[in-house]
Amino acid sequence: MKEQRFQYKDIELNVMEGPKHGLPILLLHGATKNWQVFKPIIEELVHYLYVLAIDFRGHGKSKHVPGAYKLQDYLLDTHCFIKEYIKEPSIILGHSLGGMIGLMTAAHYPKLVRALIMLDAPLTTAALKRLITEQGEFANHLIQWLKVSRLLNISSFNNIHIPESLAQCDPDMLHAMINDFEATFHQYSIDELFPKIKCPLLIIRGNPKIGSLVEDHEVMQVKALLSDFTDIKLPYAGHSPINHDKRAVLKAINVFLRQYFKI
Repeated sequence: MKEQRFQYKDIELNVMEGPKHGLPILLLHGATKNWQVFKPIIEELVHYLYVLAIDFRGHGKSKHVPGAYKLQDYLLDTHCFIKEYIKEPSIILGHSLGGMIGLMTAAHYPKLVRALIMLDAPLTTAALKRLITEQGEFANHLIQWLKVSRLLNISSFNNIHIPESLAQCDPDMLHAMINDFEATFHQYSIDELFPKIKCPLLIIRGNPKIGSLVEDHEVMQVKALLSDFTDIKLPYAGHSPINHDKRAVLKAINVFLRQYFKI
């Protein structure tokens, strides 16, 4: 596996690329994370897939783009990366925000997406709103910390060590999500997106009682819009199924892909 750069216009994304064998699968991480969140499953996926992952703009080692952190901006990056770098239709596996962007990509650019795997990705914005309401005050303190941390070279906040992935974030990206929620997420509508999905779809979700952002009634809403998809609920996983039940996640991915592709 190697890290390199992908550039288009004034955007520069950090890319992780595995050996070129098998169908391409693009891994899209969640908000405040980076591609390395997928490390626990990459080591197995590379055996039968051409694995690629990007750091979203404003995350990881990718370029910060102040003022351009709406879902449409992440969608544009993803579309350009598949079209100009991978250059063939790809499987998308997205966690949380990454799953939301994967859904938008499959809906708006169906010829670029072979299959979509949404890993505890919110199906509506309701759960995100609740989370932001609960964490808003802390998040705004964190935004201020991020602004000064680069000047003072500090790595803790209120005596709490800040993970590298969070310390790498552009504070303007967090500000957009926390304080400009409607403008950032307004293009995410399951009523509009799911009816446009033409590729195989797998939803892997955790248990809302221990942190999942996907509710049973939301899955029922999707079933009313899209009859043919696979839904797997992991009772002992929360919002981070890779960390909580890696084996179950890998099994679900493998079974799903073998159902549709020769791998």
